[in-house]
Amino acid sequence: MQRHQDKRAAGAAARSWAADVGPGLATLGSDNDPSGIATYTLAGAAYGYDLLWVCVLSYPSMVALQLVAARVASITGQGLTANMRAHYAPIFFYFAVARFLIANTFNIAVDILAMGTAAHAFANSPIACLELLCGAVSIALQWFVPYARYARWVQWLTLGMFAYVGVIFLLDLPLQTIAWDMVVPRIDWSEDYMTMLIAVFGTTISPYLLFAQAEQEVREREEHDSDRQKGPSARELRKLRRDALLKTALSNAAGVVIMIASAATLQLTHRAPGERVALERVIEPLAHDYAPQVLGAALIGSALLALPPLAGSAAQAVASSFDWRRGERRNTRIAALLVSITAIGTALAVLLAVLGVDPVAALYWSAVVNGMTITPVLVLLVLLSSKREAIGDLAAHWSLRAFCWLATIATGVALIAHFILEFA
Repeated sequence: MQRHQDKRAAGAAARSWAADVGPGLATLGSDNDPSGIATYTLAGAAYGYDLLWVCVLSYPSMVALQLVAARVASITGQGLTANMRAHYAPIFFYFAVARFLIANTFNIAVDILAMGTAAHAFANSPIACLELLCGAVSIALQWFVPYARYARWVQWLTLGMFAYVGVIFLLDLPLQTIAWDMVVPRIDWSEDYMTMLIAVFGTTISPYLLFAQAEQEVREREEHDSDRQKGPSARELRKLRRDALLKTALSNAAGVVIMIASAATLQLTHRAPGERVALERVIEPLAHDYAPQVLGAALIGSALLALPPLAGSAAQAVASSFDWRRGERRNTRIAALLVSITAIGTALAVLLAVLGVDPVAALYWSAVVNGMTITPVLVLLVLLSSKREAIGDLAAHWSLRAFCWLATIATGVALIAHFILEFA
């Protein structure tokens, strides 16, 4: 009996990463982790309003990608990595697995690094010790508390992100310029700009959220609709569309607001070239001396919300690579993987702190890594959505695939341009 209870507990822990979160603060935090906040801030500080168009024009593509990911998972009853294993050559599948293990582990590490640095605003302790504590807290929450339960409490820490909105209302902004830059791409064909563009793509089009969304659909099907062999109903598809539209709007709006506030407070105040960026300076016009604490709480909250999907999507990729069958044994193994991946990320965060790596720079380069490895994954996802042998007659509509291809081509062009400019 005790062994059975332990397995059930492990299974619950393994599922706790699945983002069973509706639109709201939890979605805002998990979609905009510390890496995203830092990247949007640096984009505004370096290029003003020139990159606002990414968050606005990527909105239809992000909605389409989420719908495709959820639809494939709901119809097949399997996550994206399991579908890729079944329908692609091993080299492509294992590339996707390696990409998640490397990129997500690094992302976890820099998010924990940001948590430790943010916690330093509340406790005057060594940052390395604070990072160990933050990593241990994240592991404990993932193991013992279902994600949806602790997200209801942690999400309130992300209220500090609304300080960026307050800053916008306090400052006199060039509204016509902002409106124009939101819808008209302004591209500077330089290596630095392309690197920043790749970073913004990497944090706006977050691959781990697509895979986490797919696994959530599989879990919901197993729990509520295990006897049904057909695909999702029309009502369920409408709910998927509604959630994707609202969740993506919240996430992209956050990126727009952070970039505008950062441009107004950093770039437009003639920040010195090469100067380290203090993220809290953006909200100082509103929070004043409490800016480090307000931003620190938001960074800690967003990291706690993002770490489970990051670790979970990597763990699911590994589970699919070994073709583990769903059940209690698989859940137990995934629970162990979650702990291992988060622990490795914590150790790497401590190492970065000991080496004196700038946390903001580390967060930025994590987004660059995401952006540089996203294009092949998007190609596999879009091709999968059109395979009738994978999802039958409910292959994704051509309009969805068109928007998905648009995002794929845009990220690919940015990557190619970056390498040409770097080696030219």
